[in-house]
Amino acid sequence: MNSTTMVMPELLPAGLGPADGLPGYEQLFKSIFQCSAAGMLVLDLDGRCVCVNQAFCDLIGYTAEEVMARTVAEITHPDDVAVSQKMLRRLASGKAKFNQLEKRYVHKSGRPVWALLTAVLVPRSDGLPPLLAAGLVQDISQRKAAEEALQRSEALFRTIGENAGDLILIVDYPTMKALYVSPACRQLLGYSVDELQDRNSLELVHPDDLSVIHRATEEMVRKGSNGLIAEMRFRHKNGNWHHVEAHGCAVRDSRGELERIVVISRMIDDRILAQQALRRAHEEAELFIDSVPSILIGIRRDGRIKRWNLAAGQVFGLSAAEVTHRYLADCGIQWTRPDMKAEIASWCTHREPARIDALPFLVNGEARFLGLTLKWIGAREEPADELLIIGSDVTEREVLGQQLRQAQKLEAIGQLAAGIAHEINTPIQYVGDNTRFLQEFWVTVHSLCAITREMRQEARSGAISPQTLERFDVAAQAADFEYMQTEIPHAIEQSLEGIERVTRIVHAMKEFSHPGSEEKKSIDINRAIETTITVARNEWKYVSDVETHFDPELPLVLCHAGEFNQVVLNLLINAAQAIAEAVGDGSRGKGKIVISTARAQDWAEISIADTGAGIPEAIRSRVFEPFFTTKPVGKGTGQGLALAHTAIVRRHGGKIWFESEVGKGTTFFIRIPIADPAGG
Repeated sequence: MNSTTMVMPELLPAGLGPADGLPGYEQLFKSIFQCSAAGMLVLDLDGRCVCVNQAFCDLIGYTAEEVMARTVAEITHPDDVAVSQKMLRRLASGKAKFNQLEKRYVHKSGRPVWALLTAVLVPRSDGLPPLLAAGLVQDISQRKAAEEALQRSEALFRTIGENAGDLILIVDYPTMKALYVSPACRQLLGYSVDELQDRNSLELVHPDDLSVIHRATEEMVRKGSNGLIAEMRFRHKNGNWHHVEAHGCAVRDSRGELERIVVISRMIDDRILAQQALRRAHEEAELFIDSVPSILIGIRRDGRIKRWNLAAGQVFGLSAAEVTHRYLADCGIQWTRPDMKAEIASWCTHREPARIDALPFLVNGEARFLGLTLKWIGAREEPADELLIIGSDVTEREVLGQQLRQAQKLEAIGQLAAGIAHEINTPIQYVGDNTRFLQEFWVTVHSLCAITREMRQEARSGAISPQTLERFDVAAQAADFEYMQTEIPHAIEQSLEGIERVTRIVHAMKEFSHPGSEEKKSIDINRAIETTITVARNEWKYVSDVETHFDPELPLVLCHAGEFNQVVLNLLINAAQAIAEAVGDGSRGKGKIVISTARAQDWAEISIADTGAGIPEAIRSRVFEPFFTTKPVGKGTGQGLALAHTAIVRRHGGKIWFESEVGKGTTFFIRIPIADPAGG
């Protein structure tokens, strides 16, 4: 049923009914009622709908019939029923001719619909009290939604502002007065909100930091930037200054002009103190590093120099400014090894702790040596990112070491001198005997030769005289030609053999005692061992036989030849002494020393086995300790095996160990890399 058909003539305003000669007015009213964009309804004073238009039906989703089948209370939100009824009672009582109310209707779908209801009493033409009220209903759902959103936003802002640990200021531009101050100001700066409200916010800023504010504000105005981040100092109410990190954000009006600035400031006193402490710690660390007398160099992952202390500058004659960010191989150090770039690259690749001994370089044309320790370091629980090189100039130590090694070698030769003299004496003795033998025979031979010259002269002039022939026969008989033909070749052969033996011993001594050089050279391991066996012959020949098993295919090996010979000599003498301890002077039979060489993959392996007394288990762990010896005073210094360990492990990058069984003997093993690990 059309809602407008329910409008009755008695509803018209007094004095404007049909009796007044306006027959078309009712139809006009109906048209306005029906076509109004705003919702319209007519209620009786009990709150029932008498008439509604289509706009109101559309607002709440019901048809006119459904609306009029319900009371207004039934289509009103439960929370607004009481206030709606109160408004109707005020109208009915005559206390108000009209009234307005923001209320919620309940849409047919169940959702609330906000509306502005303007209600008036409908006067009667007969002058009696009104029985009806007319209402104009305007949809304000969007406005209420916007208001609620604004309220939520304001509530959220206020909640954030009142509970934030940071200080929040909203300042006016250009007056810089504080329009809003968060409660955190009391805890952070000692002021109440009222003390800072409407106050020039720049009064809080340290005078030296005002330029930061002015520059940032100018950028906001002139360049249109929307924010700033700056560190500055705010004054506490007690007069102290506190460091803050201020984040400013521009608020602009509809024309884009700067209107307000929102500043959120966080106290950073702890951070500033930490930075200052870190800076002091860094300065102290740098001072400590520069005070360290050892070379200290830091290398980044890419191989460039990161750290360079004063000691490094003094040793290499290069300042930190000259070498920082350069590669160590090309920073100005005069390395003498041609493979230094590859060597340093291997340090950065392997990332294993390492020790580099006697690394050669030049300073002002003078050869020097470095001893270095390599170690990768990093922050806690972080991967290592810096190679720390610690070292020192060990030139003096190396020179003394060379002298010491040569002295030890000569000392060993001195200890072997008596035996070597004996070894040389025997062949020299029979060379001398044979020489005297030839000298004695030469007198007879010389006489015989003189007679033969006389016989030749007499033969030229005629016959040889009987007297001359008689003298020849006597001399020939005295010469004993048959004996001479047998003994003289034997004497010569024996003498040559003796001379060859002496030559071999002298050559071995010369090879063994030669100081050599600090550079490694490719040597024949088998020949070096044979030389040492020859030199030490007198030490072992009375108590032992020496047996060798050399690998003929063993390649040349890079070695410090003199040091290698010394190691073999020490082990050979120790083996002979161990056998002597077991067999005595050799009267009860000899022992055996077996020396073998072989290739074990990338290693040259030498073993020296003896049938001596063996090493007691209790002292095996101390065998390579310096000055440790079980020999009586005068028989050993305890340095032999310690020096052997140093020479093989540190100087050659090799290995040395032993196996021993008490009563059966000991075998020492040496391994030297065939491919030199230092790249030399």
